[in-house]
Amino acid sequence: MHIEMTSLSSFRFLSLILLLLMIINPSQSHFSELNNGNDVVHVSLYYESLCPFSKDFILEVLEKFTKLDVMSIVNLHLVPYGNAFTSQNGTVSCQHGPDECYYNIIEACALEAWPLKYSLPFIFCVENGLFTNGNPSVWGSCCNRLRLDPRPIQNCYSSKHGNELHIRNGKETNDLNPPLTHVPWLLVNGQYVDAENDDLLNHVCNAYKGPLKFKACQKKEK
Repeated sequence: MHIEMTSLSSFRFLSLILLLLMIINPSQSHFSELNNGNDVVHVSLYYESLCPFSKDFILEVLEKFTKLDVMSIVNLHLVPYGNAFTSQNGTVSCQHGPDECYYNIIEACALEAWPLKYSLPFIFCVENGLFTNGNPSVWGSCCNRLRLDPRPIQNCYSSKHGNELHIRNGKETNDLNPPLTHVPWLLVNGQYVDAENDDLLNHVCNAYKGPLKFKACQKKEK
């Protein structure tokens, strides 16, 4: 009898522990159910650093978009390469010359080194600086302004890794289907959409099929 009571107490104790674990840490299946494909919109931007059309989209459309509430369900992917060309020996030639290759790599290094909450303001700052004063050290000034450690960018660019990132971005760009014909080149959930009409918000709101409601989308509908 004592053994049965002990076993019952142990069972109740284990059941209580399991219940607490379920409350504190929901099951992976439940988490997956709440975060299915309908809850995220994937946005990919293929661009080149010294292209005025890319700059206009980044500063006039993307920067404003990132401040909207709907950004919370967007998985944003930036690929700086554009109309560059990679030779068989791994040398990259950029449409707007060596300076563009330099800043494509700088921005690629930033995207890898920092999460988007740091790398995006950095890219916004760099793109704005490149087209206002053309200062070749503009990225260093942006690091100072945003209080970002420049060493990850320096180390990335000065090593082979920076060029490897550039080549990798080139491969991804060249593998696009339909193929890239101009920049900026915009994909929403893997589908090409026209970036020239600056209607990124409308594309994202239409692509989102989840249960949440966003003020930005509701204003767009009016």
